[in-house]
Amino acid sequence: MYLFKVFGIVAITSVSNAQLGSSPCLSRLTVECSCPPQWQLWGKACYRLTPASHIWDDAKSACRDLDGKMAAPQSLEEMNFMTEMAPKVDNRFSVWIACNDKEEEGTWECDNQEGREPLVWDDGQPNNNYGDQNCARMASVHHDRMDDYGCDYRFTAFCVRRAACTHGLTQLRH
Repeated sequence: MYLFKVFGIVAITSVSNAQLGSSPCLSRLTVECSCPPQWQLWGKACYRLTPASHIWDDAKSACRDLDGKMAAPQSLEEMNFMTEMAPKVDNRFSVWIACNDKEEEGTWECDNQEGREPLVWDDGQPNNNYGDQNCARMASVHHDRMDDYGCDYRFTAFCVRRAACTHGLTQLRH
């Protein structure tokens, strides 16, 4: 009985391979992603800076108007990508990111980070030295790291959106 089951599985596999035209080739799943003009690809996401400066709340709206949302770096690699992108637009950049402590002073919340602390603050930050510094920015004067700042100042903002990705199968060899 055991041999019959094994022979049946081998026969079904051979028939299905013959019907599907498959052979014992190696294949690899490929993913190709692209972004609209003025957006830069990183991983499976597209990034850009808002074309104009805004206060923090308006910057979030400006990103939505561009079919994205304000970005908050999820990893050190993503943060490094963002800080390499910003000087291409402005060498002395200050750019809003989607982190704030508006609800409770000292409890920073970043979009899509569910209770995790923001990544990398500059030395001595956040410090709230000048009153209500409840919004986060990344700035060249802070060594490309995060700094708390007053939400009513006007800066450009990092926006992010999902890239358009297609999946395919590439045969490596027959």
